[in-house]
Amino acid sequence: MKKTLSLLLAIMMVIGLLAGCTTNVPSESPANSEEPAPTETVPTEPVPTDAAPEATPVAEEPSAFPMTVTDQIGNEVTAEHVAERIVSGYYISSSTCIALGLKDKLVATEEKTDKRPIYKLAAPELIGTIGNVGSAKAFDLEACIAAEPDLVILPKKAKDYAATLAEMGIPAIVVNPESHEQLVGMVNLIAQLTGAEEQAAALIARYDEVLAKIAELTANIADDAKPVVYMCGTSSYLTTAPKDMYQASVITTAGGKNAGDELEGDSWVDISYEQLIAMNPDVIIIPTNNMANGQPDFTAADVIADEQLKDITAVKNGAVYNMPTGFEAWDSPVPSGVLGMLWMTAKLHPEVYSMDEFAADATDFYKTFYGFDMDTSSIFAETAEKAA
Repeated sequence: MKKTLSLLLAIMMVIGLLAGCTTNVPSESPANSEEPAPTETVPTEPVPTDAAPEATPVAEEPSAFPMTVTDQIGNEVTAEHVAERIVSGYYISSSTCIALGLKDKLVATEEKTDKRPIYKLAAPELIGTIGNVGSAKAFDLEACIAAEPDLVILPKKAKDYAATLAEMGIPAIVVNPESHEQLVGMVNLIAQLTGAEEQAAALIARYDEVLAKIAELTANIADDAKPVVYMCGTSSYLTTAPKDMYQASVITTAGGKNAGDELEGDSWVDISYEQLIAMNPDVIIIPTNNMANGQPDFTAADVIADEQLKDITAVKNGAVYNMPTGFEAWDSPVPSGVLGMLWMTAKLHPEVYSMDEFAADATDFYKTFYGFDMDTSSIFAETAEKAA
C-alpha cells in the first residue's frame, strides 16, 4: 500500500508540474476560451495602415573611378577619383570650367585673368585669389605643383608637361579644340573627370539647338548668294584664317565662303596685299582678342583707309566689321563660340536673322551657362556709329 501510495503521489506531482508549464505557453484554443494574462510590454507608436512598406536597400552602383580617358592628343590618363582641385593652363579650358559650374574647383589658371572679360563677368572672385601658372608658351610647372591639383588641363602647346606631371602622379590632360567637334569633345572630357556630366549635356544640347537653327535659317540661301568673307587676325589685317582653322568653320556655318580656304593650315597665315586683293572678299571681319576690352591692334576704319585695298569689294561697300568686344573672342573655340556663328549669320544674312534676335539669344546663353546679365550695347555700337 505504501508503495502504491507513493507512486500515486509521484504521478500527481508530475501532472501538477505539467499543468503549471502549460499556463505560460500561448494558447491555440478557440477565441472564446479564456486567454492567459498579458505580460508587460513597452508601448509603441501605432503604424498607419496605409504606410508604405520599408524599401529594401538598393546596392550602390560601382564608382566610375578609377577612370582612364584618352585626351585630345592620344594620351591615356588615369584619375583615381573625381577632380576637386583643377589647374587650367589655357583660357579656353578655364572658360569651359566656368561654364560647367566648376569655378569653385579652380585652384590655378593661366596668367592675366584680370585682363580677360569673362572672369570679370562670370567669376570675379577668382581674380587675384588663385594660382597663376603662366601661359601656354611659358607654363609654370612649379606654380602648378604648388597648387596641389588632382587634375591639370593643358593646351597642345604645353603638351610636354603632361608626361612630367603623370610621373608625379598628377593626372594631366591635353586639349586641342580646333573644331566644333573637338570643342564638344573637350567639354565631355573635362566633364567626365570632374563629375559635371549633367552640365555638359545641357551645354552641348544648346550647341545642337543653335546649329540646327542656323542650318534652318540658311537652308534656302543659294551658293552664289553666299558672300566671300575674309577673317583677319587681331594683330594684322594681312593675317587670315586658312581652311582648317576654327574660324573658317564659323564663316561656312553662317552661310559664307571663307576667303582663306585656298590656304593650308590650322593657325593664322600671313599673306601679302596682292593675295588679299586677289581674294576680293565681299565682307571683312575683324575679331576681338581675349584681353582687356577685346580691341584688336587695328580698326575697321584703318582697313577702309588703306589705299592699297580701295578696290576690294568689301572696302568699296563699307562691309568691314568689328566683332563685338567685352565678352569672349567669339571667332575662337571657346564655350560661347556658337555665339560667333549666330552673330556672323546676323551680319551676313540680316534678312533671315536680325541683330536684335542675336542679342536676345546671346543674353540667354550667358545667363544660362555663366550666370550674368549681358550688356548688349557693344553689339549695336557699330550700327549706332553708322547711323550717326
